Amino acid sequence: MSTTATPATDKRGTALINHWQGGVPVNHGKIFTPVMIFLLGVSTLGLGLALVRFVSPLGPFSAMNSVYAWGVWKTFNVMTLTALGSGPLALGMAAWVFNRHILHAVMRTALVSGFLLYATGLVSLGFDVGRPWNFYSAAMPWRWNTESAMLEISICMPVYCALFLSFEILPMILERIYYRGSEKVHVLLRRISPGLRKAYPFMIIGAYVVPLMHQSSLGGLLLLAGTKIDPLWQSPVMPLLYLIAAFLCGLSFTIFLLLAVCLRYSRPLSSEILAELANLLTIICFLFLAVRLADLVWRSQLQAAFRFNSMSWLFLIGTSLILIPAIMLRFKRIRETPRTLLNMSALACLGGMWYRFVPTTIAYRPAHSTGYFPSALEVLIAIGYMAVTISAFVFAINYFAVLPGEADSWDHTFRPFSWKPKAIERSVVPKVALKGGA
Repeated sequence: MSTTATPATDKRGTALINHWQGGVPVNHGKIFTPVMIFLLGVSTLGLGLALVRFVSPLGPFSAMNSVYAWGVWKTFNVMTLTALGSGPLALGMAAWVFNRHILHAVMRTALVSGFLLYATGLVSLGFDVGRPWNFYSAAMPWRWNTESAMLEISICMPVYCALFLSFEILPMILERIYYRGSEKVHVLLRRISPGLRKAYPFMIIGAYVVPLMHQSSLGGLLLLAGTKIDPLWQSPVMPLLYLIAAFLCGLSFTIFLLLAVCLRYSRPLSSEILAELANLLTIICFLFLAVRLADLVWRSQLQAAFRFNSMSWLFLIGTSLILIPAIMLRFKRIRETPRTLLNMSALACLGGMWYRFVPTTIAYRPAHSTGYFPSALEVLIAIGYMAVTISAFVFAINYFAVLPGEADSWDHTFRPFSWKPKAIERSVVPKVALKGGA
């Protein structure tokens, strides 16, 4: 069962790049709504401040100090937003490695959101470092500091975003060029498409190996903090937990994004796909909780979780945010109700973000009296980055075939040649379900 249109095809019906993904652009309604104008204003403010920061010292813009050398641009924009951007990794591995081929229908939404979130994290990292003009050293192996724990992360994250994610979103870009282009453009794209298809399997492998490396390395990086991080979080298995949390955040955010956007634009979603996504989310939630519990028991820290002090409450809140959707989504009625699925995916996403953010900022307690709280300029720039990401996603879904949808919803500029979708056994429109109650 499929609810998506195929990618661009030539007159012989051969897919330009792949035949397992598809989507449609949003072709109705205004783009520049009052909300969009507000987001563009916030984006302009944030980027303007970031540009001023780029040519000025870091001190006036940040509350960081010699004790807290990591500010909110790293702990949130890098540590947390890259976890939200792990949707392509989670869905891709489920689809390719575990043969959940039905998830290819929503893969493009995950790919575009993942690319934008990673790009945002990398841009924010560039403004965060004291000497951003030295970034070019990452491309010169003879200048690498091989003793730095940040080396792998600083190499893997840009490569993953600029090479592998960019290649995976290339088909939807070529589709627009194909349908808008002349016959010469069609001929050119048909000539290069066989080479791109041959490279696709190798790029897919890299698209899974590289994020597995740097997502676990982000957790391994925190091991260097030692006793500065509260024992409820500091653990030898933190690399594994950070990796599982990335799967959790990426999958739950993709579910939330699909439901929210399809509600906004009245797009149908297959109930079978939603049920599959919800089932995978519960598995990952329980896996994360099981590893976390086993770790606490092994390190004799379980009693610390129930001391009901500040760290204990942080642990219990974060655990509850993941445990509640893990249990609730085991019920078929909950999984098949879009409103409750939206709420549960939001809770799981917050729980994963909570785990990724707390040990880098709140549970980080060095033996000094100096504290850290982000300055107003840090917060404004961070919000500006997020507004840029949201705005870019809105433009992407309007101009490219990102969202799942039926072929007959394409407008005349993007109409496929002859492909017809299979009959849809059952689909749900979130807007109707939300109005109708739980």
